[in-house]
Amino acid sequence: MLFSQFPKLDILAYKTYRGQRRKDTLPEFFSIYVSQFKGSNADKEYPIIRIRDAIYPFVSSLDIIMCAILTQEIPILQVFGTLFIGLDVLKGANKDGLSAEKLKQNPSATVMMLDNLLDYGYPLITQKHVLESIIKPSGIMEKIEEAIIGRQNVQKENQSLIDKYIESQADVRENSQFKLSEIKGDEEVLFDVIEYLDCVLDKNGNPLLEEINGEIKVDCNLSGYPELYVFLSQPQPFNDYSVHECLINKLDTYEREKVLTFTPPSGTSTIFYYNLKNIQARVPFDLIPKITFTKTSARIELKISSRPVRGQSYVVEEFHIKLYLPNGLTLGETELQQGQIQQQENALTWRIGKLEIDQQIRFVVNYNTNDQFQGNIQQGNFLVCLKFFVNLYSPSQTKIDKVEVRNGAKVLTKKARNVAKSGYYEIRLN
Repeated sequence: MLFSQFPKLDILAYKTYRGQRRKDTLPEFFSIYVSQFKGSNADKEYPIIRIRDAIYPFVSSLDIIMCAILTQEIPILQVFGTLFIGLDVLKGANKDGLSAEKLKQNPSATVMMLDNLLDYGYPLITQKHVLESIIKPSGIMEKIEEAIIGRQNVQKENQSLIDKYIESQADVRENSQFKLSEIKGDEEVLFDVIEYLDCVLDKNGNPLLEEINGEIKVDCNLSGYPELYVFLSQPQPFNDYSVHECLINKLDTYEREKVLTFTPPSGTSTIFYYNLKNIQARVPFDLIPKITFTKTSARIELKISSRPVRGQSYVVEEFHIKLYLPNGLTLGETELQQGQIQQQENALTWRIGKLEIDQQIRFVVNYNTNDQFQGNIQQGNFLVCLKFFVNLYSPSQTKIDKVEVRNGAKVLTKKARNVAKSGYYEIRLN
């Protein structure tokens, strides 16, 4: 990632996160930029330049270009999102106007900002005001000091920069770079334990894949710098997990006691991710598919019924089923008890809505084959994919038992709930 100015190329900061150094390609990049993008509001068009085996997405502002060099597949909008954040940080730190000359005065601060913006090529969640504090231009006293001491001693200059960064954070407690002290909240903290079910079943109902990916989200509206202790009930050990940066220094507490200890970020954040593999994840409904073939047609019947899980019944919401079909079929008669159907190319979506407790519903659809596909219909792939949402349900039984708030208000609200959602949920019919 780099910063450059024009009319001539001048590298202001360059950081290699992974892969090879590619500074030698920058003159070629700049030549293409000048000929194809200069003065065309390129930063609003998600511009990309390709040079041999790499692509160069970039954003620009006045005489600054901020660019990423990518040599492997990565979500491109995520890259542009990170570039726009970096550019906004530069603009926010230079309130009186951003220019290449200002960045030249303190290049080490720019590199330090990049270190806090990305890690190993992936974006971090450091808040914007912290990044701005790293590259904020010197005030009058700092300029007087530089004039007296001089700028020849690079070691002293860099040490001054580090001291300035530490002093800018002196009023912030541990982990509170994620918390804004100026925000006065409603004195409530809300937790969601969300689990996504990934499941693939064969035509006989045998699982080919069963996996749960979970996350714990916190919506913090607490004033000051409270410390939270979240006690987890975890019946099965996680195969893998990762945490928000505010939890890193207290991971030993989780490993030892299954307690998450942290100062929560302001607003809504995901503080914990986990994964469970090869787990029998029951859902609060039964889906019984049946497919029958003739030489010229296929009849598909889906029966859905609510069922209790561990003695508790649940309402299934936002329920819809997508039926994927092979080529050469035309829609025939249908029998529909609830919801709506929408025909698509080689697919049919059944939007059910809610499946109430103790409810049973049925859907039948007939398809006819075109002449050229007669006799080959059974060789095609028929499958259904499910989407659903179940409130107050935990497939893995992972939940929050208790939340303690220290250094917070005496009167506050604490709530936690479980939510189950479909991830990739597929049932093969043949």
